[in-house]
Amino acid sequence: MTQPVAVNESGWKRYRRIGPAIVVAAVVLGPGSIVSASRVACGEGFDLLWIVPLAGILMIGMTAAAMTIGVCKENTLCGLVADRFGRWAAWVVGLSLLIAITLFQASNNNAMWMAVSGFIGHETVNKWSTLGRASGLLLFNGGIIALVWLGRRDLYRWIERAMAFLVGAMVLSFGASMFASAPDWGDVIGGLIPSLPASEPTLTSDAEAVASSDNASIAWLSMAALVATTFSVAGAFYQSYQVKEKGWKRENLSTGLVDVFVGISSLALITGMIYVTAATALHGNIAPADLTDASVVALSLEPLFGSWARIVFSIGIFAGAASSFLVNALIGGVVFCDAIGTDCRVSSRPVQRATIAALLAGWAVASLAALTEVDLVSFIVIAQSLTVLCFPLLAGVIVWQLHTLDRKDVAWPIKVLAWIGLAVVIALSLKTLSGLI
Repeated sequence: MTQPVAVNESGWKRYRRIGPAIVVAAVVLGPGSIVSASRVACGEGFDLLWIVPLAGILMIGMTAAAMTIGVCKENTLCGLVADRFGRWAAWVVGLSLLIAITLFQASNNNAMWMAVSGFIGHETVNKWSTLGRASGLLLFNGGIIALVWLGRRDLYRWIERAMAFLVGAMVLSFGASMFASAPDWGDVIGGLIPSLPASEPTLTSDAEAVASSDNASIAWLSMAALVATTFSVAGAFYQSYQVKEKGWKRENLSTGLVDVFVGISSLALITGMIYVTAATALHGNIAPADLTDASVVALSLEPLFGSWARIVFSIGIFAGAASSFLVNALIGGVVFCDAIGTDCRVSSRPVQRATIAALLAGWAVASLAALTEVDLVSFIVIAQSLTVLCFPLLAGVIVWQLHTLDRKDVAWPIKVLAWIGLAVVIALSLKTLSGLI
C-alpha cells in the first residue's frame, strides 16, 4: 500500500494524491454507459438531460459516504457485515456486487464492437461471424487476464495513473464531439429542468393501450439505464476499498472529499457531453432502434465537420472501453474475496483469480447474447438497467455503516444524499423489476 497523506502536506501535494474517485469515474464510464446515454438521448432528446447532474450529485454523496467509512473504520465493508451478521451475510453482499459487475462486464464486451465499428465501419464488422466476434472478445479478455496475472505489485498505482489519462482522453474527445455537434444551448439549459418525456399517445383501442404500456416500460428502463450510467452504487462501494489501498486514515478526510468531488464531477460532465451530442445529432433524425454502433453518432457529425468527427468520437469510446474493462472486473474480484474472508488486496493472488473469473463470466454472458442474436444495443440498455436491481443491498450497507460513525466525521449533506440515493435505487429497482416483468 502507498503511504498515507501527511496532515501538514501542502495543498498541491494533496491534490497530486487524488486518484481513487478518478478510478471510479473511469470504470463507470464504460462503453455500455456511453451507449446507454446515447440511446436515451436519441429517443428522448433533451427531456431527460436533468437526470445526469442529479445522478452525479447522488453519486458524489454515496461515494463520499463509502470513502468516509473506508478511512474511519479499521475493517472493510464486507468484514463489518460479517462481524455483525455472520459470514453468510457477507457472501450475499459480495455476490450481489459480483452480479452487477458481471452485467456491466457483459455490456462492456458487447459494446467493444461499437468502438471497433467507429474506426473501421460497421459494414466491415457485420461481415464477421458471431463465432469470430466471440473469439475476438476472448483474445481481448485474454490480454487483460495476462496483464492481471503478470502485473507488478504496484498494480494499483499503475491503474490510477492509467485511468487519469483515459478520463482526460474522454473529456477531450467527447468535448470536441459535443461542440462539433453545435447544440442549441437554450435546449441544453431547458433539458436541465426536471420533466418527464413530453408526449403520451391518446388511447383509442386495446392495442394502443398495450403499445402505450410497452412504451412506458421502455421509458422507465431508459431512465434506469441513464441513472446507472452515472449513479453506480457498485463503484461507490469500491471507493471504501480504494482508500484503504491508498493507506488513507481519518486525518485524510478532506483530501478524500476533494478526490470524490473532482472524480465524480468528471464522470457527470463526460456523461452530459455524450448525452448532448446524441440529443443534438440523433434525436429526430434516427430511431433509437437504429443506433447499432458507435459510428452512428460520429457519422451524423461527419457531413458538417468531416471524417475526423468519427475518429474523435471513437477515440472516446475506446478510452471508455479500456478504462472500464480491467477495473470493473477488479472491483468484483476485490469485494468477492473480502466477502469470503480471504486477502482482498489488489496485488493478492486470490483477487487476481477472482478478477479473471469475473472477466470470463462477462465474456461468456456477452457471447451467449451474441450467439442467440439478441439486439446489441437493447442488450446493453437492459443489462445496464438490471444492475439497478443489485444496488439497494449495497447502498443499504453503506448507509448502515455511515450511521455508526462519529457525528464529527460525517457532514450532514453526505448523510442526506446517502439516504436519498438509497431511496432512489430502491424505487428504481422496484420499477425496473415491474417493467421487465
